[in-house]
Amino acid sequence: MAYLQNVRLDRAHQDLLDTDPSRTTVTHVASRWGFTHLGRFAAAYRARYEEPPSRTLQRRTW
Repeated sequence: MAYLQNVRLDRAHQDLLDTDPSRTTVTHVASRWGFTHLGRFAAAYRARYEEPPSRTLQRRTW
């Protein structure tokens, strides 16, 4: 299960980097990758990437 969560976190992270923040939300990305509890998603995301998912969305790479 830890492996699966890590894969889903990686995919969510990439989506947050690649997505236009005016066209999506953290909630949408999290649910797309199977995270139904947003508080747990945000905590796991912050532990792994050392920033909240909302900050990643705001600093997209394109």
